[in-house]
Amino acid sequence: MGVTKIVSDIKQIQNSSSRVYDFLSDFTKLGMLIEAAKNMAGEQADKMSEKIENIETTQDTCTFTVKGFGDSGLRIVEKEENKMIKIEGEGRLPFPVTLWIQLISKDVYDTRIRITLHAEMNMMYKMMLKGKLKKGVEQLADGLTKIPY
Repeated sequence: MGVTKIVSDIKQIQNSSSRVYDFLSDFTKLGMLIEAAKNMAGEQADKMSEKIENIETTQDTCTFTVKGFGDSGLRIVEKEENKMIKIEGEGRLPFPVTLWIQLISKDVYDTRIRITLHAEMNMMYKMMLKGKLKKGVEQLADGLTKIPY
């Protein structure tokens, strides 16, 4: 098995790096946002509700059930205030995953964000999933720019 590295484009968030960090480094805040999104009407909310259930959060962990797949989760394993959050996958995952959220403060209300994913996959998974993982990492980075921090 080899490590596949996927890096998002650099995105801009129009808020301070401290506010972005405070929000993203606490899964309880993300959990409230996810629950609010699930309760909104619309196709994306319906898709989320169809696939993900039983979301539970603490400050450093987020567990959930993916229908047809089982229990999975995420754990914050390292933080550097206002600069970086390192997250590892837990539970029933087909391969080990580590995600870094990097923040760079350009100005008072100009924070740049980049996401890096390391996935330890065999060649078959890599061929099947690399494109989907790249798309998912880009969608995550785009989504993080839309949060009302």
